[in-house]
Amino acid sequence: MSKVTGVDNNSKLQFKFCWVIALRAEAAPLIDAFNMKIVENKSLFPIYANEETGHALVISGMGSIKSAAAATFLKNHLKINDYSAWINLGIAGFFKDPIGDMYQANKVVSKESGTAFFPGLRLSKLVPAAILFTVSKPENGYKENALYDMEAAGFCEMAPSFSCNELTYVFKIVSDTPNSSSSLITKHLVRELIEKQLSKISDILSEIEILVEEEKKRLSIPNEVLEFEKRFKFTETNKYKFREIYRKWRVTFPSRNLDLAEFLNSKPKEIILKLEKEILANAKNWNAL
Repeated sequence: MSKVTGVDNNSKLQFKFCWVIALRAEAAPLIDAFNMKIVENKSLFPIYANEETGHALVISGMGSIKSAAAATFLKNHLKINDYSAWINLGIAGFFKDPIGDMYQANKVVSKESGTAFFPGLRLSKLVPAAILFTVSKPENGYKENALYDMEAAGFCEMAPSFSCNELTYVFKIVSDTPNSSSSLITKHLVRELIEKQLSKISDILSEIEILVEEEKKRLSIPNEVLEFEKRFKFTETNKYKFREIYRKWRVTFPSRNLDLAEFLNSKPKEIILKLEKEILANAKNWNAL
């Protein structure tokens, strides 16, 4: 089965939360909790989704490169909207006990390249923060006061380009420490660790959803903009410039409407230039006060 009822691969879907998960044992509690069904299982990266609950999930397998590739596959396969949140959640080693504690990675460092990422807005009232190192093989030395995983750096490198860095999140649940060897980790333990954090995960999603709705509103295209783009032949470059300058114009003149009749004989570049001039003139007027 390659498609589940209600998922149309030819249209953008209203997914708010996009999960990139390394292990099936990590994914299973989320799939169950949010009633996701298999959407794609013929590729290297299985996808589960439920548009009604707003969740889509891809299982990447272990490794930073696979995590980046799986995120890209999910984005393209389901045509995910630009305002969706991207979340990497899974188990990680930590320098201290106890296992089962959950952290938000506020700094992710690739041990291989040294590149550092700073994903997501801090949710300090809900979950403590920690530095995370992404390694190419399991860590047993715990030389840094940090978390250790094998995926997050690849995820952090790719996911912000699909939405924005503020909507890119990494959460890790401690599965092994210097006093609890990674050799003791089983599929049952992994699932149990994540299931115990589902209540907190739900609270976190409530906060992220607020940010998703704000970004959706910010990116929404007003009808008057669509009317202009239908009337005039904008190139893709000019369409982008027009939408950006319109947002600035709308902030500057919140009570005005963009009157199509004023621009009937104008070219797209002239429309953009006129809006820029109006914004600049308004700024000069304020400076003169």
